[in-house]
Amino acid sequence: MVDRRKALLLAVVFTLATVNWLSDVSTLLPSSISQMLGLLAAVLGAVFIGHSAVKALREGIFGIDLLATVAILTSIWVGEYLAAAVVVLMLGGGELLEGFAYDRASRAIEKLVEGFPKNITVIRSGREVEVPVAEVRVGENVVVKPGGIIPVDGRVVRGKATVNQASVTGEPLPVDKLEGEEVLSGSIVELGALEVEATAVGNNSTYGRIITMVREAEENRAPIVGLADRFAGYYVPLILVIGLGVYFYTWEPLRMAAIFIIACPCALTLATPTAIVASIGNSARKGILIRNGESLEKLGGIDTLVMDKTGTITTGHPEVAKIKGFEVDDAEVLRMAAGAERHSEHPIAKAILKKAEEIGIEPQDCSDFEVYPGMGVCVTHEDVTILVGGEKLMRERAIPLGEEADATMKLEGIASSAVFVAKGGVLIGLVLISDNLRDGVKEALADAKKSGARRAVMLTGDRRGVAETIGKQAGFDEVAADLLPSEKVEHIRRLKAEGRKVLMMGDGINDAPALAEADVGVAMGLSGTDIAIETAGITLATNSLDRLPKLLRIGKETMKVIRLNIAFAMIVNFIGITLSVTGVVSPLVASVIHESNALIVMLNALRLLKVD
Repeated sequence: MVDRRKALLLAVVFTLATVNWLSDVSTLLPSSISQMLGLLAAVLGAVFIGHSAVKALREGIFGIDLLATVAILTSIWVGEYLAAAVVVLMLGGGELLEGFAYDRASRAIEKLVEGFPKNITVIRSGREVEVPVAEVRVGENVVVKPGGIIPVDGRVVRGKATVNQASVTGEPLPVDKLEGEEVLSGSIVELGALEVEATAVGNNSTYGRIITMVREAEENRAPIVGLADRFAGYYVPLILVIGLGVYFYTWEPLRMAAIFIIACPCALTLATPTAIVASIGNSARKGILIRNGESLEKLGGIDTLVMDKTGTITTGHPEVAKIKGFEVDDAEVLRMAAGAERHSEHPIAKAILKKAEEIGIEPQDCSDFEVYPGMGVCVTHEDVTILVGGEKLMRERAIPLGEEADATMKLEGIASSAVFVAKGGVLIGLVLISDNLRDGVKEALADAKKSGARRAVMLTGDRRGVAETIGKQAGFDEVAADLLPSEKVEHIRRLKAEGRKVLMMGDGINDAPALAEADVGVAMGLSGTDIAIETAGITLATNSLDRLPKLLRIGKETMKVIRLNIAFAMIVNFIGITLSVTGVVSPLVASVIHESNALIVMLNALRLLKVD
């Protein structure tokens, strides 16, 4: 996080140092006042950097801040106030830049909690009573009305409804729930109403476990240790020994000050944040929003791509895949289905109406509209009954499906769901509904593999047959289906235990724990839920998957530039330290070399703005 107090202190140091420098070159102020301003800038800078150095020392860490503090104090001792201020500005500016790049106001847990009902309706003493969700007990009956979120895991004891479980299980199409069937917390009742006997509540329910898993993944995520930080553990003690050794050998404090100033690894400190900020800017122009530098650094090592199915690989919206008429025209089947569904809010109904509109078919005029929640609809046209719905509705009305319907469904594959149309007690056709692959999925996946993702895995809560069909079409190496959110997390953990660096991409509430557990989490921005976006470190501001291989390339190029910057900074530091030991450069010249080194590192990082 960016510390505003430190930012204000650094601004004061910059102002004082600038006035000191202008006074020295133009006699703007008396020499005594100019020197006093320079001293004040150096002392404030020592406070700025020294606080972090002391904190690190208490933890037994010899970090970059320690060497910078020694360099600043030594410069103050020998009267090189401006040189001390330059060290402060370069190192402090890098720290604030890094804080900006890593800043992440994530509210993932809060988003989950806010999205859940605060009060729910339960049956007590034969009456409906509204109580806080925390007071519900296992065994109590909960009433969920149309549009409501099911607050508990349980069993339907009364009613029937169409339930959308996509956010929890990843199933793209709503499912029909009848008496005796199980429901999961976090699911939404779209049509109908249910009375549910609670079998798991609070943290033990499906939704509660998702919250717990996201929290644990966020808390247990180990902080990334930058290359410069790892290097500092060896570098800082060595420089301190060299500087003190030169001083005790020559008794020349200016040499020691020059060594500490030129060796102060500001360029090393800037190597990472400048590259990260440049890459974040480049990515933003491509519709990739990177919210923290940690994710960008880890991208460089990604070798395994894990993706959710519904809403990520597929559109997440039901679409008409095929219309088949039995002894009637296909257009007539769609006309009747659209007429029956024209007053329905069911997602499948919307898909049928959309298809009719696309091909210019006017829905059949119908009357006596009657909904059978969880099964379908019944209407009347010219005193003839028309039924449109699933297999359950056909069975209840004793309408045989016939061999032709079975053959059509088998031919189209398991990835489709059938909506049957019957007129006057006879099946006249069916409409197959499917969740289609997004455009360009196969090409994006192939490109991602060329960009470093050697293995591609699809995880989904959908049925195995559907998942395997979609996975084969898209080109995945591995498919895991029928997964609960906790099982997705376990799959990610197994991959990481094998030594793989995992990028997880998803869009739903059920993906949030896996996004948090993966090395890098990527959320689909346009279709993604708030919790998925808040949990992931990276968000695609488009539903086009062609951004994914671009993201991987940016990550790899970023790490290349960081390593190059560090190597260059080390070489310059080595040469500068050698010159300082021999007394060739003064502290002020050392600060100029030191600043130029950092400037070159920053300019090199700007190349990342052009990575495609």
